[in-house]
Amino acid sequence: MKTLMETQPTTTFASLILGLAAAVSAIAADLKVPAAYPTIQAAVDAAQSNDNIHISPGVYTGQVQIISKKLTLIGQPGAILRATTNMSSIPGNNRLLFPMMNIEFSEVMVRGLTFEGERLAGRFVAPGELKGVLLQQSSANVENCVFYGFRESTPGAEYANALNATGFADGTVNVRVAGCTFADNYLGIFFVGVPNRQSMNVTVENNTIVGPGPLGNDSVHQGIYIREGVGGRIAGNTISGFSYVGTASVFPISQGILASNGANFPPDFGILQPLLIEGNTFRDNQEHIALVKADNSVIRNNRFQGTAPGILPLGLAVTGTNVAIANNQFEDMPEGIRLLGNDPIFGTVLGKAEAALVASNRFCNVTTPINVQTLASAMETGTLRCPFMPPALEIVPAVILSWPGADDGWTIESATTVDGPWTASDATIFTQSGRLNSALPTEVERRFFRLGNP
Repeated sequence: MKTLMETQPTTTFASLILGLAAAVSAIAADLKVPAAYPTIQAAVDAAQSNDNIHISPGVYTGQVQIISKKLTLIGQPGAILRATTNMSSIPGNNRLLFPMMNIEFSEVMVRGLTFEGERLAGRFVAPGELKGVLLQQSSANVENCVFYGFRESTPGAEYANALNATGFADGTVNVRVAGCTFADNYLGIFFVGVPNRQSMNVTVENNTIVGPGPLGNDSVHQGIYIREGVGGRIAGNTISGFSYVGTASVFPISQGILASNGANFPPDFGILQPLLIEGNTFRDNQEHIALVKADNSVIRNNRFQGTAPGILPLGLAVTGTNVAIANNQFEDMPEGIRLLGNDPIFGTVLGKAEAALVASNRFCNVTTPINVQTLASAMETGTLRCPFMPPALEIVPAVILSWPGADDGWTIESATTVDGPWTASDATIFTQSGRLNSALPTEVERRFFRLGNP
């Protein structure tokens, strides 16, 4: 018995030491480029999972490959990754890819970097596609980055895009793109998953995406292109300048956002997962949004301004069941909303809109606000057309309560007599001139107010 009492503390202490050693080894390290590592790739190779790589201002021309790691890459202002014709290719889906940053089976944060494509699409030794960031079965958070020049110098038949994410294996990846700028690219952001389930969740928010303007080359262009197996939220972005004016393309329409459940016509369609598209501003695109078989998707609170040259200049084209289109504003265009059925150009090959909800949308200088084609179906309510009537104002007696802004956390209570009973008010509290304030209707009876304990 005595022996047991003596040996037990030794075992516990050893376990504690091992646990502390594991915790210390898990602490993230900060790797600095070029102060400690001459290239970004050298830092990636040396990094352990959860490490942070800090990239100083300068121009970096080496490709970066991250495989099976969890890393954060942070660029200081002026940290630029620049494409060159010496970049190596990796195999793609029946084609070669030339990515500036290739990320496979990893989890990454990429923040504050500028990616310059230098308009090098079509300039490589072997034919292939120019990419900025290529995510392959990887979760990523791409914040406050800039992507320029992923296109050809002279517009032609090559394909290029700034950010490309694929989810093709078991499990689900999460990709967030926020606060970035995309300009002068054939395609800004491209997402694709597996055909039969949601393999990728995406959040695209508060980005500025500017297209190359009306182009007539062999390939059309999109600000955001979403394919099968992908669902999520597209919010608060400004997308402009995507239009096609040529005749060489098989599908001669460029879009601000294209969501389609397959690259080819049936039977190759996969399943496009529900999308929430809200609070975006679209300007001067040929077709601002096109959703193909986007069942249960929601398009709300967006603003569509003008259209660009090309065929089918319109605000929103939709097929799919139970799509909700609500509280959007359309301005200065030939056609606002097209619910496809038996379309004069495409027939029914793109599907048809069924049981769409079109509610409380506003149209100003739109020749055809809502076009419900034959075989399509929709319920329309609350549509407004220019000139908009001003909202009704309700004027009621009220009292303004005010107290020092430092005294936060109090609740407003009211009663008909000073002795109570006191009940909490749901009035909104706002800050003005360093004080907290609230306006409370007094109705017709005399009322007393006080601040309840926080």
